[in-house]
Amino acid sequence: MTASVPARALALACLAALPLSACVSGPANPSASRASELASVVSRSVACRAGAPSRSTLESFIAAEKARGATPEQLASARSTYVTVSEGETVNQMVRPKPCGSEERAEVREKMMRIRAGDFSAL
Repeated sequence: MTASVPARALALACLAALPLSACVSGPANPSASRASELASVVSRSVACRAGAPSRSTLESFIAAEKARGATPEQLASARSTYVTVSEGETVNQMVRPKPCGSEERAEVREKMMRIRAGDFSAL
């Protein structure tokens, strides 16, 4: 029984340290974070019928991230994140549709106008 007390204390210390390190460190890849937000806006726009993205939306976003100084690894991660989030949002909308109100539709339409114009600064 005494041998398990230090083991439990060590396990508890490890568990407590994990969330702390996650809170202290900043985002590992801001490009991936912006790609996730972009994918959510685009998916919501399609679901709300507030405008469809152009074919070049992802490529324009990647070019903008490159101009911001993203590394090739960050760009690859951003592309992967965009695709993953888009697919997830599409599946979620099919399984459990989330209705759009007129206020949300107007907000998403405005965001999509900027995105289609190549302005990703709001992400």
